[in-house]
Amino acid sequence: MILIVAAMQEEVSAIIDTMHQVQEVTYAGVYFVCGQLQGQDVVVMKSGIGKGASAMTTTIALEHFAIDAVLNIGTAGGLASTADVLDIVISEQIVQYDYDTSALDGEEGKGLWFSADADFIALAKQVSEKMSLSSHVGLIVSGDRFVDKTYAKGLLQCYPQAICAEMEAGSVAQVCTHYQVPYVILRSLSDVAWKEENALSFEKYKEVASERSAQFCAQFMAALPKA
Repeated sequence: MILIVAAMQEEVSAIIDTMHQVQEVTYAGVYFVCGQLQGQDVVVMKSGIGKGASAMTTTIALEHFAIDAVLNIGTAGGLASTADVLDIVISEQIVQYDYDTSALDGEEGKGLWFSADADFIALAKQVSEKMSLSSHVGLIVSGDRFVDKTYAKGLLQCYPQAICAEMEAGSVAQVCTHYQVPYVILRSLSDVAWKEENALSFEKYKEVASERSAQFCAQFMAALPKA
């Protein structure tokens, strides 16, 4: 079974609309939707905002379902100057940038790092190419705060290779790593810090991104080997 973790309710709803044999269940106050997507058994949930919420909900999912892999979709703010609104970022590495034990551990205590599954990275890249989506593979920086332009400059000084910043990927990656469940993180860019003109309002962005994320999930599931 594949766990699809979505950040926005619009994304959850768009995915459910493409599923078959849908069943709803709640565990520990977290709402899950189970069913079939492109011949794969899947369970879909909304992560909640921030690392604490997404760690909690992902843990509950992995404790209650036989999860073989995790696909985490959502929204991020672009940091790379080469990126544009609605580009897709595929995680190669994820760092919790607000994790800092350097007072005790020196430079090695700055940031908590995780690596996504290499096969899923390659598959996500194939799907993005098939859908003719502009995509970037690399580092996602994750922390519990909204990143404005001023803060983004500081992040890039610490992590110059970062492509985007967001608030849930770091904890999803940490929980999956602990449970030894392969995963990949996908983020759609709602804005890019260095570009004054971002082409879409956020309301229009949510509509477009949610529909496209649902299509991506369907294509990703179709490309996975059948159990």
